[in-house]
Amino acid sequence: MYVTSYGTWNDHPFETVHEPDCLTIWATSFFATVSDRDGNEFPPGRRNPT
Repeated sequence: MYVTSYGTWNDHPFETVHEPDCLTIWATSFFATVSDRDGNEFPPGRRNPT
């Protein structure tokens, strides 16, 4: 997984919280994207495993 953060920020561009079966990413910058190794971007919002 790759997190790309755009804009300016104080201290760090994003925070992550990892729990069993859940990964939350909070962007502290203006805009951020999350993508897999192949560059496929994950849409924002909640995703439940299928």
